Amino acid sequence: MKKTLIASITDLYERITDYLNKQERVKLAYLFGSVAEGKEGRLSDVDLAVFLDESLSKKQRFNLQLKLISELTSILKTDKIDLVIMNNAPISLNYEIIKANHPLLVRDEGHRIDFEHRILSRYLDRQYYDKRWTAEFLKQVAKRGFYNGRKRESRQKA
Repeated sequence: MKKTLIASITDLYERITDYLNKQERVKLAYLFGSVAEGKEGRLSDVDLAVFLDESLSKKQRFNLQLKLISELTSILKTDKIDLVIMNNAPISLNYEIIKANHPLLVRDEGHRIDFEHRILSRYLDRQYYDKRWTAEFLKQVAKRGFYNGRKRESRQKA
């Protein structure tokens, strides 16, 4: 019989949501990754993302992150937890989190909509420039080779 990380996704949602509802400084929370998608494997962990009260300093966010990880580890009875603080995360990661569409906690629906809109807009704006840069880079590699026209040996000596 396959040993699963969490007995059921419903149980996971309930435990996490019950806990996060008591954490007033957590404004949004999402489940993402393999467990959220029902593709849990032997090496899976519980991927959680939270957006914290914007009035918190970086140090306060860090301390709260440690507290959340510690308490969630105890509640879920596993140390296989990856907690992302969305306030600090890159746009590409925040995009993947909201794209998974598994919100656990939404204190203010208007704030969630604004936040997700901001992430989507920034991601799509950046995607345009990333594609242009990648196309130009690949064009240069095709034209000059990866080592800019120099032999690999001469590049290593430089």
